[in-house]
Amino acid sequence: MRGIRWIAVATLTLAACSPTSKTAQPPSGFPDVRDFTAVSPDDPKSTLPSFRTADQISCVVDFGDRSSIVCSGDLRGLPQSVGGTGCPSVRKADTSAGDAPYVFERSGPDCASSRAMPLSAGQKVVGKNGTCVIGDDHLVACIDADNRHGFVLRPSGSWVF
Repeated sequence: MRGIRWIAVATLTLAACSPTSKTAQPPSGFPDVRDFTAVSPDDPKSTLPSFRTADQISCVVDFGDRSSIVCSGDLRGLPQSVGGTGCPSVRKADTSAGDAPYVFERSGPDCASSRAMPLSAGQKVVGKNGTCVIGDDHLVACIDADNRHGFVLRPSGSWVF
């Protein structure tokens, strides 16, 4: 009996000390990714999951050593504070820091057209470390697997977190 009691105490202690899930809730205003249909992320033209929208926004999921998401192209609704010239993009501010937020920037030459797999409204691509969805009204929304960082692109106002 004493052995059973010790096992029960040890089990409860371990359960209480177990780490909680590191997956946060997406921020308010972020679309529910469960409402979108997954498509195969395998694009024969790319070694990484990638896609483009009809609006010529191209994205790569699981990019770089931190497997973050990078999108560039006709990013509408950018905040006025995004300066610079060249092709607008959204990416991690610091790819060496796993917990870095996303930022908008303009740099380099004008945007080039993409030959990545086209996605339509209602579809999503799920990578190892992130998910991107395409919605109605020119919506592109991407979020890291832990739901802590991502971005929303839409003509009425784009934002990062």
